[in-house]
Amino acid sequence: MIKVPLSWLRDYVNLTLSPEELAAGLTLRGLEVSSIQQIGSQWERVVVGQVRKIERHPNADRLVVLQVTDSRTDYQVVTGAMNLKEGDKIPLALNGARLIDGHKLVDELAAGKRTAPLLNGELPYFSVKPGKMRGVDSEAVAVAALELGISEDFDGIVVLEPEAPVGAALQEVLGDTIIELELSPNLGRALSMVGVAREVAAMTGQRVFLPEISVQDSGDNIHNKIEIVVEAADLCPRFSMMIIEGVTIAPSPEWMQRRLNAAGVRPINNVVDITNYVMLELGQPLHSYDYDDIHGHKLIVRRARPGEKVETIDHKDYRLTPEVVVVADADRGVGLGGVMGGVDSEVKETTRNVALEGANWNPANIRQTSRSLFNTASEAAKRFERSVDIELTTLGVLRGIQLMQELAGGTVAEGMIDIYPTPVSPHVIELPLAEVPRLLGITIPKDEVVRMLEALEFEVAELRPDGSYQFRSDNSQYTIIVSETQPTPDILMVRVPTYRNDVTIKADLVEEIARMYGYDKIPEKRLRGELPPQVPNLHWLFEDRLRDIMTGCGLNEIITYPIVSLESLQNLHIAAPAGGSLHHWTDPDHLLKLANPLSVEHEYMRPTLLASVLEVVAENRRFIDRVAVFEIGRAYLPRPNEKLPEERPLLTLALTGPRPALSRFNPKAGSQEADRLDFFDLKGVVENLLDRLNTGESTIEYQPVAAHDRPMLHPGRAALVWAVSKPKKGQNAERTYLGMLGELHPKVAEAFRLDPAIRVGVAEFNIAALMPLTEREKYKVVTRLPVVTQDLAIVVDDEVPAGKVQNLIKDTGGAMLTEVTLFDLYRGQPIPEGKKSLAFRLVFYPQDKTLTEEEVSKIRQRIENRLVREVGAETRG
Repeated sequence: MIKVPLSWLRDYVNLTLSPEELAAGLTLRGLEVSSIQQIGSQWERVVVGQVRKIERHPNADRLVVLQVTDSRTDYQVVTGAMNLKEGDKIPLALNGARLIDGHKLVDELAAGKRTAPLLNGELPYFSVKPGKMRGVDSEAVAVAALELGISEDFDGIVVLEPEAPVGAALQEVLGDTIIELELSPNLGRALSMVGVAREVAAMTGQRVFLPEISVQDSGDNIHNKIEIVVEAADLCPRFSMMIIEGVTIAPSPEWMQRRLNAAGVRPINNVVDITNYVMLELGQPLHSYDYDDIHGHKLIVRRARPGEKVETIDHKDYRLTPEVVVVADADRGVGLGGVMGGVDSEVKETTRNVALEGANWNPANIRQTSRSLFNTASEAAKRFERSVDIELTTLGVLRGIQLMQELAGGTVAEGMIDIYPTPVSPHVIELPLAEVPRLLGITIPKDEVVRMLEALEFEVAELRPDGSYQFRSDNSQYTIIVSETQPTPDILMVRVPTYRNDVTIKADLVEEIARMYGYDKIPEKRLRGELPPQVPNLHWLFEDRLRDIMTGCGLNEIITYPIVSLESLQNLHIAAPAGGSLHHWTDPDHLLKLANPLSVEHEYMRPTLLASVLEVVAENRRFIDRVAVFEIGRAYLPRPNEKLPEERPLLTLALTGPRPALSRFNPKAGSQEADRLDFFDLKGVVENLLDRLNTGESTIEYQPVAAHDRPMLHPGRAALVWAVSKPKKGQNAERTYLGMLGELHPKVAEAFRLDPAIRVGVAEFNIAALMPLTEREKYKVVTRLPVVTQDLAIVVDDEVPAGKVQNLIKDTGGAMLTEVTLFDLYRGQPIPEGKKSLAFRLVFYPQDKTLTEEEVSKIRQRIENRLVREVGAETRG
């Protein structure tokens, strides 16, 4: 943000537009004007008066009596200001004038009822009327800057320029219009009066007037007075300095203070004010050192030493890191380069000799230093972090020394130190004119394009058919290679000024043309062309299908960071015996470690989602009892002899806590104590998932897990999930590992801050393995014929899985057997020990005719025979 007083801007460009037109034009060209402030519009009955006589007040030592004229009438004025002399011209408020009540503001500040800056917020006012002060008539008021609202100075009366016409309305003399610009980060070039003047000149067809700079350097050679060493050239590509001796520190002249106040900068003294003035004028921040405080008369630009401290001019100590660039003398740091000066070498009232620095700093480093050490960036840092023209360092120093010589006196040392090891040359961009209609959708004549670019101070040359071109500003001939397929190229060669660091490619130049042409003049058009053919992302669609199934099972989706700590991975194996197939999850040599981790909590790319999901479960268990979550994400596994890792897509779920109170699967439904989720609830979710995915002809098998194989799971309450395809003729069945499920081992639960007495079910599936098994939904015609339902009860050995029996029944029953449901499991008398009774409900759907009892009996007999043959089943009556 920058405040631009138009009275100051007129020094550099002729203003031919009203403030409102100017604001609208700048905004349309990308420099957003956030407000227009009229200074002086409220100064009714305030005129320019001239002090004819000053006398002491007869009844008060701290008051004086002024005789002031407005060229028509003489007024007697009583004031406490002691800064006036006879002949001074001052603002004179006549009867009826309305002014800010400065006394009340100062009193409220002292009482703590108001904070600086004083001119913020609602302001108190008073009306001028004749009266007596300590027995002496006072017919008008001599006005201070605070009472006018132009600054917070209330110590003295404003002294106007000698040429101010006596009797003129003060608004005609001090009145001004201030436009406030809100600039995006790429518009650092406009953070100065000259920068804004360039934009105004390009917009209105005017030319820019730069200040004339002339310096008399009649002193001793500067190389005999100071030595400059730049050790961190990557952070300070240019460093310039001049010295002026014998200056007198004093208040700046009124005109400079008014301009600084209008731009939002508080005046301090002439030397410091000049550095701020040049920064606002040209955009080059300067820094002034008390030359006599520089130990050894040597300055070194270097990286800070670890733990080094510097006290800055805000009187705070900052402990630095090697990323911070420091300007140091022979003994200690005297400032943070580009950010803030140090207190040890700041300009004081006793300063007589000044070393003036103008430097260019690395924008990224300035941004990092400023944001890490300070709550708000200094005005210098705001400019350096947006990039400052490297050619401004010498110009800024010369302008600063010129003003110091004029306003503070002194003798300038001969010459300038300018350390510039790698000069920057303006770069040249090829601009095919065809790019303009291609990007903007409008055709602009070549002559108009050239005019627009040159108005923005770009140098433009036309490319000749042989590939040569020449700029008007030099006699050099340049050549590029021209394609044979384009013998007469319609290309402009554009040389970019060094201050336009935001223009690097041809699209940037087209944007500049659009700004000059006017965004509001570019017509709206509908896009042409056909939409590209839609190519579905099958993997994304499958993951979305998984989300639908999981949320349908009552689980909530979570998203965690793909970066975990080694401690979390080790917690998964805290109960592991020696060895194990997944020991590499805890071995840093088998993990992907970040080269520059933010913290130890985010150091390794995760090989599994379990650690991240369990941390979320533990965090949520602090607030709620039941947690059921899932995550779809990537695990990162190193691949031997490969630079990039395997990014394995995984589905991980976890659930713990009480079953829903009204669930029909909750044996204690309706009671105060609900049953808790366990392995079978988890298995139910997994079965629903696999059923909904329609795994086709593949048979799902659950294999018990050995304790050493999945050490994060509870022994006896865990299983691996396999998909077994139907064997093809002459081949064995293919087995595909899908994932695992089980209850968390109590030691692992405790390591993740979970109650080891509470069961936590977890599962993790490889999405890449699930996806090929999934078939499209097959829809069947609902039969109009009677459905046949029968129950089948058998006795088998305890070791025979019920799932295996169920799969055998399905496989043997054929197309008409559509549902096989286990509805009873029984052990005990009269079932022999070591045996169990399984009861299944079989549902037969007839296809084209009503099933007869004989047909159903044949299918049932076939099923019973196979069960007897393959699992040793006995049929119960």
